[in-house]
Amino acid sequence: MKTIPKAESQKITFQMFENSIPNEGKWELIDGELLFSDEEMRKVILMLVSQIGLKKLIDILPLESRDELERLLRDKS
Repeated sequence: MKTIPKAESQKITFQMFENSIPNEGKWELIDGELLFSDEEMRKVILMLVSQIGLKKLIDILPLESRDELERLLRDKS
């Protein structure tokens, strides 16, 4: 099942949760870095953003981050 965040929040299934959280939920932090592979990090982020929705993500981002995101999206077009 592919996790695709939408504008509004979505419920996450237990299977989605289970597939998204690495190391049976045991997170490790060393020198300011979570010990997740890029793929594991992607799964966690997509699950969390799906839970809150893209609108809420934009709402909670600091203004500086929103401006940066807007610039990145504009440059990608």
